[in-house]
Amino acid sequence: MHNPMTVAFEIKYPWKKKVLWKNESTDKVEYYRETFITIWHVDPEKDGTDDSCGWFMRSRHGDKKVLEEIEREFEFNWDSSFESGKNKYYTGYFREDGVLNMCLHSVVIDLFFRAAQIVYGMDWDKGMKYINRHIGEILRFAENPVDSLHTSLTRKYQNACGEEYNSEVRKGWIKETASIIYGFILRSERPWYKHPRWHIHHWKIQIHPLQKIMRYLFGRCDKCGKGFRYGESVSGSWYGDKIWHNVCCDSAKVVDSDSQ
Repeated sequence: MHNPMTVAFEIKYPWKKKVLWKNESTDKVEYYRETFITIWHVDPEKDGTDDSCGWFMRSRHGDKKVLEEIEREFEFNWDSSFESGKNKYYTGYFREDGVLNMCLHSVVIDLFFRAAQIVYGMDWDKGMKYINRHIGEILRFAENPVDSLHTSLTRKYQNACGEEYNSEVRKGWIKETASIIYGFILRSERPWYKHPRWHIHHWKIQIHPLQKIMRYLFGRCDKCGKGFRYGESVSGSWYGDKIWHNVCCDSAKVVDSDSQ
């Protein structure tokens, strides 16, 4: 179970600020402002997940038929080859054993180009314009130390674990790659005003000063039954239906017992 709430906007106190840090030698001071109002986007979970609106767009938020067409296009060029006499020539992205037949960046750029072509109705020019707009992002996504297609397209961990490469693995590999690239294109081409943060009908507005007042006047600890001081930090349940003093929290008791 995941929390369907995501912060859409934060409105800071315009009239008060606190010191974040101060450099004594230069008298340079940096301030921060606490949040006055938080606007949450509450996902309706229409598809059974906590992101049915597509805050982080994936291929499932797009057109299923477009995704299937991208998969077929990748399939055709994945490990194509031809034979001439006793020689076999690989013309696709990979050899029949799953090893790259071209350099990684050229493979990724062509995969993105072919996928973008399909997204734009097989329009060559629009596909090239997409590549030109996002070439830097695509090249970085192809290979970087943190989050990239490198480990997937080189089968780094599968090879390290001795995983067998067969037709079923190949089929799943193509589907996964098509899904990743289609999701990337959906995210990169979505207009700002179509982002779920602008789904006003899904907003939940949290006014922090009002919340503090209501908790001070009417809130009661679900463990000891006593009230709270104004502005007191409290602990709560995962579902947000119960709150208690930090000292009444079970985890605090565990820490106290461990320190004794």
